[in-house]
Amino acid sequence: MNKSKTGFFAFFILSFIIVKLTPANAQNYVPDKYSNINQTVTSVRIASAAILPDKWEKEVNWNRIESMVRKAAVEGGADVVLTPEGILEGYIIEDSNNIQDKNEKNKIIERIKSVAEPLNGPYIQKACKLADELDIFFIFGFLESRNTKLYNTAILIDPDGDIIGRYTKTHFAEGYTIKPDAYTPGNEYPVFKTPFGIVGIIICYDRQLPEPARIMALKGAQILFVPAYGSYTDDNGWNTALMRTRAYENRFPVVFCNPFQSLLIDQNGNIRALGNSGEVVYYEVNTSARNYEHRFRNRRPETYEEIFNVRTP
Repeated sequence: MNKSKTGFFAFFILSFIIVKLTPANAQNYVPDKYSNINQTVTSVRIASAAILPDKWEKEVNWNRIESMVRKAAVEGGADVVLTPEGILEGYIIEDSNNIQDKNEKNKIIERIKSVAEPLNGPYIQKACKLADELDIFFIFGFLESRNTKLYNTAILIDPDGDIIGRYTKTHFAEGYTIKPDAYTPGNEYPVFKTPFGIVGIIICYDRQLPEPARIMALKGAQILFVPAYGSYTDDNGWNTALMRTRAYENRFPVVFCNPFQSLLIDQNGNIRALGNSGEVVYYEVNTSARNYEHRFRNRRPETYEEIFNVRTP
């Protein structure tokens, strides 16, 4: 074998070893990608796509997601596209809530585990490729398999197809009896730097408590995205009022999306766009317009210690 062939095969073997030893999810998970850049874009076109998924049907759901996201980017000119919580598998976690039989519950937990995706899973890679192709930021929710545990996750993908942010749902609604066995809560409230500003993401029930959004606001978030699945209807306008409150009290725009409702709200709590199931709605956001005002300057954290010590009744 001549030297050139020997060199080629040595390079091939070395490359193979490097690929095998590199964690798969490191290929396009770049959480600090924009950490050293200053904000370069102040106006961004946001799209919220209220997609109704089929439970358990990842391929069916992916085709639906891809179609709606393409519509948002190509026809609507969106720079950022938000989709609902657990959109990939159809938020299957709630299917076991009413099962009392232990054996049946264990069966469905195993089924739930079987459809969870790791961060480098095939459908996550499809989502990354779609964001790259369409040159958009894409917020995508799914049931994540991570270190033998399951998490309710939303990822922020950039126009290069890199995952630059991952948020894990921290709060569960009452009645989720399987959470100790099949569903692990997150414990952090990260914010993500992008060329258009600092982004916060919370998931569904997280919005019903004031602390997650406020923590992100204090960390500098300039816009908050809220993918959700439950609370389909907005009877008496409770969800609209809640989202307007989160925007107003934290002085940032809020973008909410579940399978039946989209809400795009400005930093003053005004509704700028409203959509129903199957619709894509848009909102041009100026992320440099956030005004902290007295709500932040007049805070007195030294008086808030009691909130950590008072037990829930």
